[in-house]
Amino acid sequence: MIETSDILTTALTDVLETMVFLTVIPMDEDVVLPKTTMLGSIHFVGPKSGTVEILVGVEFSNVLAENMGNLDEVDYDISCDAVKELCNVTCGLLLPQISSSPSDVFDLTVPTVTGCDNSSQWSEFTSDESCSVLNVEGYVIATKITM
Repeated sequence: MIETSDILTTALTDVLETMVFLTVIPMDEDVVLPKTTMLGSIHFVGPKSGTVEILVGVEFSNVLAENMGNLDEVDYDISCDAVKELCNVTCGLLLPQISSSPSDVFDLTVPTVTGCDNSSQWSEFTSDESCSVLNVEGYVIATKITM
């Protein structure tokens, strides 16, 4: 049986590659962990209920926003919106994969973003065993689903 966290990782990878034009690559020892982070989350309720969370560095959120919007310059609000949209689309791809029936209906909340200006958010989030860490062209991002 495929783990829900694997399904989440696959959904996130698909979104990054098709919508943001970024590639998930093998993890290496030289990646730099983000100090300033943004935690995006979206809750869903239905036959299964839970939360999808994606933690990114602020630098990555800027790249994300630039690629999503084909923008030359972004500000903090635009970067937050990009992280929210990443959560939204990833959750949208995930839900059909974890549902029991094609007729299942889910209600989703509006995605939120919480920022942190030190490494505590990264350390706390990635210390959870259910967290998956990905290398996206040299930027590390972390994700998990709680159900």
